[in-house]
Amino acid sequence: MSLTAGTALAQDITIGLSLPETIEGFDFVNGMYRTFAQEVEANSDLTVNIVYGGALGSAGDRLGQMRRGVIQMSDGADGNYASIYPDIQVLNMPFLFPSEAVAWAVLDGPFGDAMAEDIREKTGIRVLGWWESGGFKHFSANRAIDTPADMAGLKMRVLGPLATIPVEAMGASASPVAFGELYTSLRTGVVDGQDNSVSVFNLINLYEVQSHLMLSGHTYAFGPFGISDSYFQSLSEANQKVILDAAEAAIAFNRKTSRAVEAAAIAFAEEQGVEVVELSDDARAAFREVMQPAAAAWLKDNIDRPELIEEVQAAVDAAR
Repeated sequence: MSLTAGTALAQDITIGLSLPETIEGFDFVNGMYRTFAQEVEANSDLTVNIVYGGALGSAGDRLGQMRRGVIQMSDGADGNYASIYPDIQVLNMPFLFPSEAVAWAVLDGPFGDAMAEDIREKTGIRVLGWWESGGFKHFSANRAIDTPADMAGLKMRVLGPLATIPVEAMGASASPVAFGELYTSLRTGVVDGQDNSVSVFNLINLYEVQSHLMLSGHTYAFGPFGISDSYFQSLSEANQKVILDAAEAAIAFNRKTSRAVEAAAIAFAEEQGVEVVELSDDARAAFREVMQPAAAAWLKDNIDRPELIEEVQAAVDAAR
C-alpha cells in the first residue's frame, strides 16, 4: 500500500499524503489512512495506493487533483480546505470548542453534516467524516502567558488572519515565519513565541527554545476526511458502504490515537524541562472574551455565509 514518486499509479484508490511513511508521533494521520486502506481491501475488491512524503505535490495541489479526479483522496486539513471553501474557517474561531468531545459532537452532528454536504456541492469533494489533526493548538513563549495582558509586547509566530487578529487584539505583534524557520527564529529572538499542537512543538524540538507551554487550547485543528465525489459516485452501492465503514473505522483510530499522542507529548515536553501550564476556566474565559469577537468580526466579512457564526455557536452550546 505504498509507492515512491515515479511509480505508475494504477490502483483503484490513490491517496496522497504529506508526511513520510515513517515518522514518530504522527500515526494519527498516517495510521488513519492505513486503517482505511486495510478496511477497504479486506472488505472489497478495491485496492488502495498510499503515496507518502508529498510526492504528489503540496496539500493544495493534491486538493486540486482530487477535484479533477486525478487522485481520489488526500490529507488536506482545515487550512488547506479554506482556500477552496472559505466557510470552513468558522470552525477555527478561538475558544469555539471547550473540549475535543464537544468538537466531535458538533462535527459528527447536524452542523457538520450540513457543512459536509455544502463542501460536496461546491467543491466536488465528499467529506466522509472529520479527523483530528493533533488536537488543540497552544501558545508557547519564554515567559508565562496566564492572562491576555501577558501577551502584550510579544512577537508571536502565527499564520492566517484568524490567528493574527486575535493575537494582535491582546497587544502582541504577529509574524508569519515559515515553518522551516520557526526553530531558528525562536532561538535568535526574531519571534518570542508561537502556537501549534504539542506534537508539532516536540517534532521540531521547540522545547529547546521555549520555556513555557500554556495549554490554551484556543483553536481546534481538524481535517475533512475527503474523497473525490465523482469517484465515490462511480462505485457500486456495496463498495460505497465499504468506503463509508472504512472511513468510520479510520476516524475512530485517528481520534483515539491523537488523544494518546497528545498526552504522551505533554509528558515528554515536561520531561525536557518545559513548564506546562493548564489554564483555569476563568483564564480561558478572559482569553475568549478578547480573542473570539476579533475573529468573528473578520469572519463576517470573509466567509460566504456569516450566519454560520451564530449557527456553530448554537451547535456548540447544544453539544456541551
